[in-house]
Amino acid sequence: MLRLSLLAALPATLALVAPTAPRRQTSLRDYTLDDAPIGGPLEPVANYILVKIDDGIDATKGGVFLPDQAKEKPSAGIVVAAGAGKAHPDTGVVVPNPVTEGDRVLYGKFDGTSVKYCGEDHQLIKDDDILLSWAGDASMTLGEVKCVADNVLVQVTKVEEETASGIALAAGVSEQTRTTSGVVVKTGTGRVAADGASVPVPVEVGESVKFKDYAGADIRLDGEDYIVVRVPDCLAKWTE
Repeated sequence: MLRLSLLAALPATLALVAPTAPRRQTSLRDYTLDDAPIGGPLEPVANYILVKIDDGIDATKGGVFLPDQAKEKPSAGIVVAAGAGKAHPDTGVVVPNPVTEGDRVLYGKFDGTSVKYCGEDHQLIKDDDILLSWAGDASMTLGEVKCVADNVLVQVTKVEEETASGIALAAGVSEQTRTTSGVVVKTGTGRVAADGASVPVPVEVGESVKFKDYAGADIRLDGEDYIVVRVPDCLAKWTE
């Protein structure tokens, strides 16, 4: 009986001491920058952000049309990686980036540096270049977008296409008379001071603002015209 018991236990014993197959090493992805191989993933530093461009889009999933000029250079994309933030030059306090991997951003069409990363078009932008951000699984709608830092989203006052005497203005003239006022619909959390505290935005949702000529960036949300402007470009405010 003892011999039979030992024989019955023998396979299990061998299984315990048998050498295991060597683990297969997971090969690193082949990373490239501007078609040249690099040793690992691209990591933005300080307040830089790596954005994969949504190339040639006319509208988001929610049917929100971007301005026509965005076709000249894509200005929307998804955040691939973001630096830890920029250190204040006087105190060393790090101001964290306002977006993280997976967020979507809208940025100025001439902002940043174009790079080809892993065979696809990307843009390296700074946090200051971000006009609006929204969650990666959401649509670019008024309810979903957020302003960053001291950005303010303004619903613009319509420009009259006729003079007081009823004479219609030519298209070129109408473009030159770009509006410089509107109603604030969203604000950012404010700039970060040297001690790391946020400085409140001096305008509130519902107030009207007058801003500098040619300031801000024109966008369309839910079929309406808006302008994203920074607080330093706002000259005055009032309540209707």
